[in-house]
Amino acid sequence: MSNSMRHWNGNQLCAIDCETTGLDSHWHEILQICILPLDSNIEPRKDIIPFYINLIPEHLERVNPDALKVNKTKLSELCKSGHDMEKAKDLLDEWINKLGLPFTKGGFRKKIMPLGQNFAFDKGFIMRWLGLDTYDYYFDYHYKDTMIAANYLNDRAAMHAEKVPFSKIGLAWLAKCFDIDHKNAHNALQDCIVTAKVYKKMLLEGLL
Repeated sequence: MSNSMRHWNGNQLCAIDCETTGLDSHWHEILQICILPLDSNIEPRKDIIPFYINLIPEHLERVNPDALKVNKTKLSELCKSGHDMEKAKDLLDEWINKLGLPFTKGGFRKKIMPLGQNFAFDKGFIMRWLGLDTYDYYFDYHYKDTMIAANYLNDRAAMHAEKVPFSKIGLAWLAKCFDIDHKNAHNALQDCIVTAKVYKKMLLEGLL
């Protein structure tokens, strides 16, 4: 199975998800991130493990307790087992080098093409963690999003006077609509896996 489709132009599609200390990317921080490489069949690549780590927040005083209840994070355990923000950047760089992304004739390396559920949320946190220049170096500005796709399919159905397929557009509901198991929600790796499965179902069934 190829790791890329022709129109991806050598970029690598990856499902991406973050768990955070709150909702404001200018104030809160990433607790956990997963970047899951996908092949041209929208299945996890078997030749490389996902980038999946816990990060230690630099500002514990900013942690929103409600966020920890959602993602079931215990700060005491995270501070013992997680990576500090700078070390995590180094680990990400090492991991991306292992992806084997091709280079253009001009010597520029191809990039990660994100697939997310409401990726605009995750993007803000990732950009704040890495910085704008580093983010742009690693990630393509084109991204794919199951929430945006669900909204499109709803609008398309409405324009054709058909039944709207998704009464809600959260990941848990989309998974339920496609009969995809999503018991371990708000774990970055599991959310990436489910996002990829939902997106694949949309590609196979969305316009039928």
